[in-house]
Amino acid sequence: MSEGSKPQRLFGLFALGWLLLNVPLLTLWDRPVMLWGVPLMPLALFAGWAGLIALAAWVAEAPGEP
Repeated sequence: MSEGSKPQRLFGLFALGWLLLNVPLLTLWDRPVMLWGVPLMPLALFAGWAGLIALAAWVAEAPGEP
């Protein structure tokens, strides 16, 4: 990563997380649907949360900047 790109990427992840966990987008998943016996809303919520954590770890651990 180039100098200064890590903070920009982490801020971008913050913005993405804010959008994903915001009420208007969460209501898209509020449907009476079950996947693998789990309602769609909690499944989408925790999958998005886990994805954000994985992306943040990947960006934070990327080589190139101390």
